[in-house]
Amino acid sequence: MSYPHAGIRIDRIPAEEGGGLIFAVGTTFIFLIVFPALLPVAAAAIVGGAALAPALHWLWRKEPAFVHIA
Repeated sequence: MSYPHAGIRIDRIPAEEGGGLIFAVGTTFIFLIVFPALLPVAAAAIVGGAALAPALHWLWRKEPAFVHIA
């Protein structure tokens, strides 16, 4: 198959204006309605993501010490 499918393509969803967030939250909501046993897994993922996000933000936004901007 050399052509893309006609369904939703993740690379076409704009992430900078909240479209990706709406897609992710909506998909999670649908899965939790269908599979309520996954609620603890979703809760753990949210807590883990909230705990990990500041550390990753700090690591990726910090300038390396060896780079001197003149």
